[in-house]
Amino acid sequence: MARKLFFVLLLVCVWGSTAHALRFSVRATTPFVYVQIGHGDLSSYGLLGGPASLVDEIVFSFPPGVQSGDGTPITGTPTIPIAFLGKSVSNLNTWRVNIDSAAGLSNGSGDVMPFSEFSWITQDGEIPGGQFNNSANQLLMQYSRRGNRRARGVVDYLTFSYANTNIYPSGVYTGRVIFTITEL
Repeated sequence: MARKLFFVLLLVCVWGSTAHALRFSVRATTPFVYVQIGHGDLSSYGLLGGPASLVDEIVFSFPPGVQSGDGTPITGTPTIPIAFLGKSVSNLNTWRVNIDSAAGLSNGSGDVMPFSEFSWITQDGEIPGGQFNNSANQLLMQYSRRGNRRARGVVDYLTFSYANTNIYPSGVYTGRVIFTITEL
């Protein structure tokens, strides 16, 4: 979002007197959005902090007796914090959070696992639980705030699960999901 400057110009003239006044005031408004997925430097910024120069990895380890593709869900670790914050200059503000999971995960050998194999539950329910749908524009949530306090955020902790319904070639699969927050 672009930064906006509002200029207030007040000219006061009192007829019949020598008093003239000119008041020029600049007030910068700072609408912004803040998104953090994963752990950060908790001591710096107040919410979850700035990036800690790393990407959180979720590991899905098969417990004894569970076979690849047998349909037994595998819970990943660790639980990942997620935060969305929006600040507006209006008294009614609504934000939409979308997910882009279209690219899938790759093992570097040409094998791709769709993100739809993964779902999540949330700790506090501020963010709804769900499952990736492999699209570039999946709605995660929409939330609003009305009144003088123009900032509104949600923070929750997500635990991811792997459906384990298909057999994929072995390897380390990596991929990226993009979360986008937009003021409506």
